[in-house]
Amino acid sequence: MTLKKQSPFLQAFEVIIFTLLIGSIGYYIDPADPLLAHADFSFMILWLAIVTLFYGLNMGLLMWISFAIMSFISYGDDNIFASILLENLFFVFLFGLFFSNLHDEMDRYKIKNNYLQLRLKELTNAFFTLKISHDKLESIYIIQPASFRFVISEILESSDHNTAAQSADNTLKVLKKFFSVNAAMIFSVKGDMIGQCLASVGEVNKNINHSDKLIEEVLSHQKAMYLKDLEDKAQTSYLYAVPFLDKRNTIVAILIVQDMPFLYYNQDTLLKINVVFNYVWTEYKKRASLKEIMLKDKDVLNLKPEKHIRQDIVDFKLEVIRLSNILKGYNIDSRIYSIYTKSSYVDKEIKDFLYENELFEIVDQYISIKCGNQYVHLILFPFVSSAGIHQKLKDVDTALDTIESQLRVRMLDEGLQTHLSEKSYEGLRKKHISVKNFNNLLTEYACE
Repeated sequence: MTLKKQSPFLQAFEVIIFTLLIGSIGYYIDPADPLLAHADFSFMILWLAIVTLFYGLNMGLLMWISFAIMSFISYGDDNIFASILLENLFFVFLFGLFFSNLHDEMDRYKIKNNYLQLRLKELTNAFFTLKISHDKLESIYIIQPASFRFVISEILESSDHNTAAQSADNTLKVLKKFFSVNAAMIFSVKGDMIGQCLASVGEVNKNINHSDKLIEEVLSHQKAMYLKDLEDKAQTSYLYAVPFLDKRNTIVAILIVQDMPFLYYNQDTLLKINVVFNYVWTEYKKRASLKEIMLKDKDVLNLKPEKHIRQDIVDFKLEVIRLSNILKGYNIDSRIYSIYTKSSYVDKEIKDFLYENELFEIVDQYISIKCGNQYVHLILFPFVSSAGIHQKLKDVDTALDTIESQLRVRMLDEGLQTHLSEKSYEGLRKKHISVKNFNNLLTEYACE
């Protein structure tokens, strides 16, 4: 109940003592009327109200019975007093009903209050747990601010990819710098056997255990795997292993991570390591055997070599192939922004604007090609989604619109194209697409 619990016997004892005290005081005041029943004010109702409202109906009835016993002793067979007792009994039941309703309502509010306090405590604990988790995640991204584009920029700034050892060394430097990979190795792979160690970082044992469960599973399934993928984790000494597959789907190299901080050991970081390793190794394979890759991918490039033999175009198409494979394997999109015009004057102004533009980063690639009487400009933005590229392309569109407007006015004023009119002038066509739709774009511009 809402009041502090007391023993019923103790309550009964208190009520009896209180009743005897009232009778004693009344006898001292008027021995002929100890309960003061004939007084102008009904003191009996007052005492019964106090006891019933404080202790409840049971103790009120006990006090009423005590008064009844005392009345038979003091007043005998007084009929008036009998009617007074019956009236007081009615009020005892009335006070008892009020007491029950009041305390039932108070009990409901107490239960509700206890529930709300419990929920508040639970939500408070959940909030602090969530805050701690958020702080931990935030700390991961604060101490690891590297994005794909930033890491790839670091890779492209280095030209030492001419040998397998150089590419392996560059890979491990990047992984240690951006992902805190403390101990890792890169091995060549021949068939199903681990070959020589191309590079290592940290304190590692280069004598790899060929029966290690993680290594066996990676070579068998030809995909990146980590501890979570193993049923028996005690059979491996490593945390993560990533294979690199050539065009024949044969593993030619494998990255083995032996030690990295716990905060970095999450799927987001492991995915980045996977993509970076394959990207760097593809860069090495491209530089090491460019002619071979061109012959294998001539159909995929969808451009006739006799028409477009510039090295920058070949590199652009190979980069599109690489990013398309990353999109298929890891669902990481890249965008291509195209600009189309039939005006050679507009084409020249666009070239001047786009070459070495500060809006572009080192990872972005730009080429311009001519397909018949059409001029097409293509800008490749690796590892950028449609939403992420919006603001940058908005700035480019604004600049291009200004260039086109100014050049158009100058062309009309100078009479360079007397046939040019408002209706005959064909403006710039601009769009951005995913790398997976690159061949469709070339078909649209008749560049196949």
